[in-house]
Amino acid sequence: MGLLSKLFGGKEYPPLAPGSPEAQKFEPFREIAAGFAAKLHDRLEVIPAGKVLYCFIGNPPDQFGVAWFEGKEEHNLKTLMKAKGLAQARVNALSDELRHAYERSASEPRYEIQLGKKKVLVTPSPTLERELVKIIHEAEH
Repeated sequence: MGLLSKLFGGKEYPPLAPGSPEAQKFEPFREIAAGFAAKLHDRLEVIPAGKVLYCFIGNPPDQFGVAWFEGKEEHNLKTLMKAKGLAQARVNALSDELRHAYERSASEPRYEIQLGKKKVLVTPSPTLERELVKIIHEAEH
């Protein structure tokens, strides 16, 4: 698999070490992440952030979607747009801001974890976390 992922441009990441601070930050979200990953056909990268789990779906920073879980409640840009009456132009601008935040986090450590049949990336980045909180939750107000 390693050779194929290298041939097709995929990166390999170290496993998320059980008991590590990064694993402890992710652990409260394990069940939610596993359930969400099982529903998806795309790649999933999660950013645990206090009481919120942020998810990049697909291939960021190019083609991606974003979802987040507060408790067990799933949110995304479409639900945010509907709930807050945001114009499509504002949602597009939010998507661009999210893309740039992801690009700025490119050098942050990422770890891989097996959740059911799916490998999921975990990015326990305080910097990316702060940016996601700012971008998404400022749009909510």
